[in-house]
Amino acid sequence: MNTSHESKATAPATNNQGYFRESKVSGIGPDYFTLASREGLVGLPKQLNDESSVLIQHYFTRVCKIAGCFDSKISPFRIIPATMMAYSKPVCLLLQASSAAQLSRQHPKMRLKALSLQSEAFSAVRAEITNLHGLVVPDELILSCIIAGLTSSWYDVNDLGLCHVLGSQVLLSFWLTSKKSRLEYHQTFILGAYVYWLAISAFVTGDPKSSFHFQEALQGSVRNLEMTHDIVDDRDVPESQRRVFPHPLTGFSLQTFICVGKVGSLCRSAHSEAFKHLPKGADHHETLVDKATSVEAELLGLSQTRLSTFQDPQDSQTTIDEILAVGEAYRCAGLLQLYMTFPHLLQQYKRDLSNYQKCDAGEDGSFDAKSREAALGKRFTPSQHNWLRSLAFHILSILETILPTSGTRVIQGLPVLIAATWFVNPMNDDTFQAPFEHPRLPLRKSTKSKEDGREVVRNGLRMHERNVGLQQVSRVLEIVEEVWRTDDAGEGKCDWIILVASKGLQTLYG
Repeated sequence: MNTSHESKATAPATNNQGYFRESKVSGIGPDYFTLASREGLVGLPKQLNDESSVLIQHYFTRVCKIAGCFDSKISPFRIIPATMMAYSKPVCLLLQASSAAQLSRQHPKMRLKALSLQSEAFSAVRAEITNLHGLVVPDELILSCIIAGLTSSWYDVNDLGLCHVLGSQVLLSFWLTSKKSRLEYHQTFILGAYVYWLAISAFVTGDPKSSFHFQEALQGSVRNLEMTHDIVDDRDVPESQRRVFPHPLTGFSLQTFICVGKVGSLCRSAHSEAFKHLPKGADHHETLVDKATSVEAELLGLSQTRLSTFQDPQDSQTTIDEILAVGEAYRCAGLLQLYMTFPHLLQQYKRDLSNYQKCDAGEDGSFDAKSREAALGKRFTPSQHNWLRSLAFHILSILETILPTSGTRVIQGLPVLIAATWFVNPMNDDTFQAPFEHPRLPLRKSTKSKEDGREVVRNGLRMHERNVGLQQVSRVLEIVEEVWRTDDAGEGKCDWIILVASKGLQTLYG
C-alpha cells in the first residue's frame, strides 16, 4: 500500500488547532474520508484496495466498540485515529491489522492477512523511528506503539508485546520531555492509553524492577503535567468549572492505573527474588517491603472527586457510575494482590482495631528488620484469609452492579482475574478473637459461596468472549479454572502470578 506523506509536515499543527471541536458536532463513524476531506488532510491514503477499505470500515463499526469502555461519536478511538491515519502510515496499517486480527477468530483465513499487516506496520514504525528529527517524537508514532502493544495478544494470545513495551518507554520519555506546556486533549488520550497498557503488561512481561522505576518516574511526570480532559480545549475555563471527559481505558483516574501497574511490577519482583532463594534480610528485599508499603498507602488514599464535573461519554450502554465502579474495582484488586504477595501489610495491623495503629512499629510507624523478617515469613491467619476472601467478593459485588451489556466489560479483565482467584472456602478461626478488620478498608461479610462467585465469573467471561471474539478472554477463564483446581486440592493458596509464569499462561488481561 502506498501512502502519501506530503501533508505530514503540517499535520501536527492541524492537530493542535481544534479539530476536535469540529468533530464533536459532526461525529465520526465509517465516513472517515469525509472527515479527512473536511479537515484538509490531503495525505489520506489514495490507493486503499477494497480489502483495506473493508478492514478500515470494520475498525469503525466493530473494533471501536471493544477498544475501550465506551463508544460514541465523540470517542477518541474514533476521532483521533480517523485523523491520524490520513498522514501516518503506521496508524493506517495498524487499524487494518487490528481489524483483521479481531475477525480472524471467526474467519481463520484472516489470520495471515492480520500478521502480514502487522509486520508491514512494524516496518513502518521502525522507518519512522529511524527518520526522527532530534528527540522530537510525533504523537502519531507514540499512538502507533500503543496500538501495537495493546493489540499484540489479538494476533497470538501468548504475544505479550515485550518489544513494544521496552522500545516505547524510551520514546515516551522523549515525548513527555518535549511537552513543556499543557497537553492537548488527543495527547491526554495517548498518555492515558499508555498508562493502561503499562499497567496490564506489568503483571506479565518485562523486567519488573526497571518497570517499577519507570512507572514511578511516569507517575511523577503525570502529577506535574497540565492536561486537557475535555474534547473542547478548556484552557480559558476556570478550573473549578472544567468538564472532565472519561478516558476509554483509564476512566477518570490515571493514578489508579499507575498504582495498579506498580503492584504488578512489585509482585513479580517479589516472586522472582523468592525463586532465586535470596536472603530475606538483604537490602533489596527490604527495599521491596518499603515500596509495597508506599504503594499500599497510595491505593488506600485514592478517591474520586469532582463528580459533578464529569462529562457523560454519550454511550447508551455505559454510564459514568459504571466507569467509576470499574476504577474502584481496580483499586481494590490492586490492594488484594498486594496483600497476597506481601502479608506483612496485613500483619502490621492489630487484630481488634478501633483506631488506625500498627503493631511492632517504631515511633515513625516503620518496622525494624527483625519485625519485617518475621512478618514476611508468616502465612495468613484464618481471620486474615477470610478478610482477603471478603475483599475478593467485595470486588465482585462492585462489578455485579454493572450491566452485562456495559462497554466497561472490555477493561474488567484484570480485576475479575485477581478477585476470582480468591473465591475459596472460608477458614475456621478458633482463637475466640474478633475477626480481622482493616482500619481503612471496612468490608461487609459476603454471603456468597465460592461456587456462587465462580459461576458468576464463568458465565460472565463466556458471554464476554462471545461478544468481543478475543482469545485472551478465554485465557482468563482458563487461568482461574486452573487456580481453583489447585486451591481445591488443599495444598495452600495458589498465587495466579506464579501459576501463569510456571505454565506459560501469560497474556494481556485487558
